[in-house]
Amino acid sequence: MKFSDAQQKEVIEANSGKLLGFIVDAEIDKDTGFILSFIVEAQGAYPNFFNKKNETKKIAVQNISIIGKDVIIVSKNMLLD
Repeated sequence: MKFSDAQQKEVIEANSGKLLGFIVDAEIDKDTGFILSFIVEAQGAYPNFFNKKNETKKIAVQNISIIGKDVIIVSKNMLLD
């Protein structure tokens, strides 16, 4: 899967079904080149240019439960801030 494909998927918290947002960036290990975590930005009601700063969350790759066709499922207790 390409990174651009992952960015188009909704990130959902498994226990509540809450939409956390969409992937906007990734943290990569500089020695191995492996992705360590994804940075997810919460989607507001208005486009980004109206908002000064959206809330972001870091999600470790090993804590992703399911990568589906349209969504990525993570556990709430697995979110990093």
